[in-house]
Amino acid sequence: MYRFMSMFACVMLVLLLPASCVDAGLMELISSYDDPLMTSLDLAFLLVTHGYNAIPEDGCVVVVAGNSTYTLVPNGDRPGLADISGSKSSSLTFN
Repeated sequence: MYRFMSMFACVMLVLLLPASCVDAGLMELISSYDDPLMTSLDLAFLLVTHGYNAIPEDGCVVVVAGNSTYTLVPNGDRPGLADISGSKSSSLTFN
């Protein structure tokens, strides 16, 4: 029984690790509203008006927040505005 619970806890930590790395304000914004008709352009506009560096690209939105780059995909009928499909470290240099 304890072996199952410890294995379950480890699996949950692995699954929740990517979500914990996402900017908290960004997660709150995209999970606070629902809009099944939102396009990637609409999502990018919303994010820019809330102070995020967002660029619509091929049906998704690329957001640079801090040292990370996130790809958001509008999720249509599902709850929230978008799904975060991935995040990675970014080494941006500004000249």
